[in-house]
Amino acid sequence: MLGDILTVLSPETLIRMFSLSSESVDCSGIRLHLDKVYRFLERGHLRKSSRSLPKVEEVPCTEGGIYKLSPGAYKIRYLEYVKIPEDAIGIALPRSSLLRMGATIFSAVWDPGYEGRGEGLLVVFNEHGVELERGVQIAQLVFIKMDKATRYLYRGMYFKENVEGT
Repeated sequence: MLGDILTVLSPETLIRMFSLSSESVDCSGIRLHLDKVYRFLERGHLRKSSRSLPKVEEVPCTEGGIYKLSPGAYKIRYLEYVKIPEDAIGIALPRSSLLRMGATIFSAVWDPGYEGRGEGLLVVFNEHGVELERGVQIAQLVFIKMDKATRYLYRGMYFKENVEGT
């Protein structure tokens, strides 16, 4: 019965749908790699009638492309430009190696129709910090099929975010 309620798209289906190479998928979804890391500089707000996102600054990495991150919260950007189908949602889940290092990624639902180079929240809980290489896989984007395509496609402020050159 649960199979009738929830269907996760297989790597084979994702390869076919998005014309991906087998190196682009993991066992359960599309591999997401670390592009950039940002530090929060101020408070943000979310109210019924407005929102204000905090200013951020890019965290510099070493010459070898290593981010040395102390405990705390960071905004991250993924390398991959993704398009969510009209009949699915996406959920970004952290790579288990990240969890085993004392860090994790939090993410919201990637709505039907969303496209862009998504962002997430990386939280480093390890009191000694972590080191992450730019371009390393840190998450996978799992697609859950809806019962049908929806006309309520995402067209909010993050639509087509982080396109090339930004």
